Amino acid sequence: MSGPVLALLTSARQQESSGDLGSASASLERALRIAPREPQVLYRLAQVRLDQGDAAQAEQLAQRGLSYAAGRSALQAGLWGLVAEARERQGNTSGAAEARQRARVAL
Repeated sequence: MSGPVLALLTSARQQESSGDLGSASASLERALRIAPREPQVLYRLAQVRLDQGDAAQAEQLAQRGLSYAAGRSALQAGLWGLVAEARERQGNTSGAAEARQRARVAL
């Protein structure tokens, strides 16, 4: 991961912890433009979207992150956990249960 992407992830974490989800989102979107296939950026942006109440987009971002997270089992488990949470918030309990099972298998 490049220096600018790491710097943006750090900024986003600070912005998120101070409750500024809009700025955190903007930082993560910039990081995504620099590294569109970096699953860690997709994971963090999915988390922010979930915190912002956009479960559908959070699920899409987490799914996209999964497509690039091969060989990173902890990250895959985290992404599946986000998929499960997003599906739960959208009322898809069976899909959420399936995603939770995949999170357990990933570890």
